[in-house]
Amino acid sequence: MDPVLPTGSFMMVNSSGRASGQKAHLLLPTLKENDTHCIDFHYYLSSRDRSSPGSLNVYVKVNGGPQGNPIWNVSGIVTEGWVKAELAISTFWPHFYQVIFESVSLKGHPGYIAVDEVRVLAHPCRKAPHFLRLQNVEVNVGQNATFQCIAGGKWSQHDKLWLQQWNGRDTALMVTRVVNHRRFSATVSVADTSQRSISKYRCVIRSDGGSGVSNYAELIVK
Repeated sequence: MDPVLPTGSFMMVNSSGRASGQKAHLLLPTLKENDTHCIDFHYYLSSRDRSSPGSLNVYVKVNGGPQGNPIWNVSGIVTEGWVKAELAISTFWPHFYQVIFESVSLKGHPGYIAVDEVRVLAHPCRKAPHFLRLQNVEVNVGQNATFQCIAGGKWSQHDKLWLQQWNGRDTALMVTRVVNHRRFSATVSVADTSQRSISKYRCVIRSDGGSGVSNYAELIVK
């Protein structure tokens, strides 16, 4: 065994000798839930020369749709042992979703990217904020369209908050109102309402403890 590897059993990618950008995917079974719940896991990035072996991304794919952009990722680091992260997922029945772990190798940086102890929990996360149900927005052509992302949990000014479109485009959000120590909200205006269309958006937040992702809501331009 390589001395930079942890002991025990876990899922691992060896980035040694791989082309830059080469990917490996770990797919969880398709899940349906009727309330916000939590998936937590541990991750580990290591190498002999202390350079990062690559990156680890997490996607939440809904109703068999596009993979889109990651809701959580880590790159450019080497961890000191195992690190725990949480995913607060608010995709409600009858919609279904699949969590995808992706490792991306970095050429010339031999090392290991590992995941362990992936758990699906029937309750909200302890650290990662979670979203209340995101509501559909309906406007006429040319009107302003605004989504309101309301989240439960503690908010920090270091948290990253954004709106993610079905096709993967991300729009940064700013927290506009802290309701109390366990709830906050943010609003964002969608720029393009110049023609009739139906598109889907969801809210995503990244905190020190992990990430939270809302359900997809529709923007209907009449």
